[in-house]
Amino acid sequence: MKQFSYLCIGYDGEEVSGFLSADSDESARIKLMGQGLKIVRVDLCETADSTDTASGRDEAAEITEFEGVSLEDFGKTIWSTQPDYLDTIRKSSQHQIQGLPLSASMRTLSEESPSRSLARTFEKMALDLEQGRTTEQTFQEYLQSVPQNLSSLIRVSASTDKLESVIEDYIESERLLKQSRHKLLAALFYSAILILGSFILFYFLMTIILGSYKVLMLDLGIELPGLTILMIKTSDVIANYGIKMLLITLGSALLVWFSFDFLRMRAMRRRMINRIPVFGTILSNTSVAQFCRILAGLIDARVKLPEALTLAAQMTRDPNLIAGCDILIKRTNAGFSLMESAQSSPHFTKSFIHLFRWQDQPQIFVESLRASSNIYQAKADLKTGTLIFILQPVLIIGMLILLGIPIVAVYLPMLKMLKNLV
Repeated sequence: MKQFSYLCIGYDGEEVSGFLSADSDESARIKLMGQGLKIVRVDLCETADSTDTASGRDEAAEITEFEGVSLEDFGKTIWSTQPDYLDTIRKSSQHQIQGLPLSASMRTLSEESPSRSLARTFEKMALDLEQGRTTEQTFQEYLQSVPQNLSSLIRVSASTDKLESVIEDYIESERLLKQSRHKLLAALFYSAILILGSFILFYFLMTIILGSYKVLMLDLGIELPGLTILMIKTSDVIANYGIKMLLITLGSALLVWFSFDFLRMRAMRRRMINRIPVFGTILSNTSVAQFCRILAGLIDARVKLPEALTLAAQMTRDPNLIAGCDILIKRTNAGFSLMESAQSSPHFTKSFIHLFRWQDQPQIFVESLRASSNIYQAKADLKTGTLIFILQPVLIIGMLILLGIPIVAVYLPMLKMLKNLV
């Protein structure tokens, strides 16, 4: 067991500090969250002896017990599929979403929106709300032009007293997603240019250079090395069937890709992509990070968990998470816990499933989701940096091999001729 020092904040707002023993940093954080503490920092002590000596204590400080928030505080109907719970919230909180709070959120969405048309829509909504127009009228007129997943998120969050928090979580998740995509696309675009240029040069060498070289060598009657003969035969195949082979390959790839759509197996296709080393891990971690952040905001706003799971998954646009959450909702409505439902599902990784153990303690569940969102985003950023670091040298080496073999095949007969002359 390792020794950790911690600094936390209790429900009374007071700082709590001390030491505890745990197998890992994650285990220490789970223990602290299980006591209802909000973690400020957790540090690994070198040894138990050094910790005791430095702190002047003979043994680790005890963790203060706090009474956690129970599921009853969020309403028993948090798992119910009936609309009574949300209807009650909507009626009791209408005065809280009129005017400035909602209009300010719409202006924030307008500033952060990547689409100009969408930004104008949110700007018009903010103006109408500030001029006294009702929320229902504004939503009915403008939300039809907003993507369905975002429209649903706005409607649900506007019915709670945590509107600004939910919108803030959405904007933050979109900002982080945009940063990850920009880094990934920049690396892939550079790589695509190198690959395309390499294949164009390779095609030129194999069809034009080697084609002319073959005629010259045959006219001179020179005995050709094995590598040169192999490249000449390959050149003939590429010259005669190269374009057809390329079209068949692209057509087959597109057919396989869209067959998953036709067979309604998008979730399986996404899981296959997620298994691609480094690249798949980046996509998976980015989606899970966004899912955790939005789900935390919705649960904190006391949205029913089935609806929160559906909305959070839809916001990620990840078919695997969407399918997984659909299964979770069906199984939990059948009486299973989140942990039991997730463990039998192929849609969630083992490192993610353990979060569902806090389903009966919403406050800890929310904190765990937010912390996990940061962790998964950090993992995605780390993998993106790794991909950028290894992709360029791998491509350069591949390009040298691809172009170097035909060039060597061209020069080998010349070297053999010079050797015979000497």
